[in-house]
Amino acid sequence: MSKKNNINPCQSVSDKVSVSPCLKKPRIIAFEVTRRCKMNCIHCRASADPEFKDDLTTEQCKRIIKSIADYNRSVLIFTGGEPLERDDIFELIDYAVSVGLPVSVATCGYNFNQDIAQKLVQAQVISLSFSLDSANAVMHDNFRQTPGAFEKTLAAADIARQAGLKFQINTTVTKLNFKNLTEIAELSEKLGAYCFNPFMLVPAGRGVELADIALTGKEYEQTLKTVAKLKAESDIDVRFTCAPRFAVVFHSLYPDSKKKTFGCLAAGDFVFISYEGDVQTCGFLKISAGNILKAGDFGSIWEKSDFLNSIRRKNFVGKCGECIYIETCGGCRARAFAQTGDYLASDPICSYTGPVSTLIAAHIETGQLAAVTDAVNSLPNVSHNYLRDHYYNLWFTLKAKNSDGINKIIKEFSGKFKTEFFSFPATRRYKLDSSAVRRHNPPDIINTLFCYEAQGNVLQSSAEFLSSLDQVSHCFQRKTQPHWPYNIYAMIHSQSSEQLAEIVNDFVERFGIEKFETLGTVKSLKTKHL
Repeated sequence: MSKKNNINPCQSVSDKVSVSPCLKKPRIIAFEVTRRCKMNCIHCRASADPEFKDDLTTEQCKRIIKSIADYNRSVLIFTGGEPLERDDIFELIDYAVSVGLPVSVATCGYNFNQDIAQKLVQAQVISLSFSLDSANAVMHDNFRQTPGAFEKTLAAADIARQAGLKFQINTTVTKLNFKNLTEIAELSEKLGAYCFNPFMLVPAGRGVELADIALTGKEYEQTLKTVAKLKAESDIDVRFTCAPRFAVVFHSLYPDSKKKTFGCLAAGDFVFISYEGDVQTCGFLKISAGNILKAGDFGSIWEKSDFLNSIRRKNFVGKCGECIYIETCGGCRARAFAQTGDYLASDPICSYTGPVSTLIAAHIETGQLAAVTDAVNSLPNVSHNYLRDHYYNLWFTLKAKNSDGINKIIKEFSGKFKTEFFSFPATRRYKLDSSAVRRHNPPDIINTLFCYEAQGNVLQSSAEFLSSLDQVSHCFQRKTQPHWPYNIYAMIHSQSSEQLAEIVNDFVERFGIEKFETLGTVKSLKTKHL
């Protein structure tokens, strides 16, 4: 299609192009200000040490805090180790508040007292978190490997409540306690917590050695349902961290609930800063996106890191790459990395095996078209089948239990009809306007499947731009084939071929797209909702 210098028919859409894919500024930032801690918890992510001496200086911490504040007014969680072990912790809290950051503190509670509580109130700290891994003192103390830890935590929670400090109770979920979460939630509510927040055990730090008490996939599913019931019925807030599938399970069990749930927040709403100043997706995935003290700028790391952007694109492999809940869940990147060495691999604890969907294309000679169409339409899970004006003229969508089912059908059809059928599974959905199906039938409406290649910053910004257009009903990112490099697919509808050409030409000029194809719809061979 030739390019024209026509006026963009969608001038109302902003010309601003985002600098990185799926970019949003983080709402919550956890800053590991120390690895010093007197406890010896068997699961400790930080492998904390009471004699740790390599903390950042006060000025280094302030440089990091200022860099964060310059970029966004995120909630800043001071964590560790035990952050109250730092002599300058209140100076750091005061500084963070002075530059506009709401502050929360994650404390073990062993040295918590009324004086500290009052200082936290005066410093305008918005919340605290304490940890309880059992409603039973002996079990909690054994897990924390610290005699008296349970009673100290209860005492700290009581002091915080009396001082008017909001606090939540965190629980590391293992085989030792997953059947007792209801009791811990009830204790949390009795203590006056505003939130009960279980954390799935992630194999990091000393937790690497705890494979024998990590949940199986079946136990994980059982726990997700338990916590979902708690969330639906509890008077206090209930969250589930490091369990991204929770969002899917909760809304499948309680579809009418208005309570909020989230999948993995890493590289989106949440970021972790290590005791050395490294920017990480979370405390469990020890891959640095860049060091703030060396780069001097948190914002540039957050926006430009290839590591962070690769997670935002959600180009995952294995089950996560095929899953229909890729946007809702996202899987745990830390667990994937711990087991496989690939942070884009599937979450190893997830046992979900739902259906997969793909877009299939083939070149069909005219004499075979009727037979192939009948064969395709006879498949039970084909929803749409189109004849398009292109060498690859037959395009249809297909669902199956898994990728093996898709591959089996492709192999059978390729052998039967002596032509290759190619699969282009989606890796990300940007837009799907299901009400627009009626607009697919020419000649009343001219429409085309527009495919193009985009990488890096242009990929996300161009896909979001297309998705903002009223003329676009579908926009997906899909996997490529060696001979077909196009990774973004958009269905464009217009009143005329001239208007369609204007939309495409103005788009490729705007974003500098060099490789693209337009596949006009000739005829709908099947349209059906599954």
